[in-house]
Amino acid sequence: MSVTTIKRTISKARATKESTNRQSFRELTKNFFASENHWSFAIEALLFGALLAISAWPIVVAAGAISELLQTGAS
Repeated sequence: MSVTTIKRTISKARATKESTNRQSFRELTKNFFASENHWSFAIEALLFGALLAISAWPIVVAAGAISELLQTGAS
């Protein structure tokens, strides 16, 4: 088995140039949400809440039915 070693040199000018152009995650999200429409976000949040409530309702009903079944005893 042979091993191939590749040596790569990066000049300091290139390394510092790349690091100054990078933005932090916080800056990227700040720029993204600054251009977002707040009304559209509010509408999407309300629709998500409605879908969450609709999908959680059968789970709550099923848990109540199981609780009632266990309290009365399955005979």
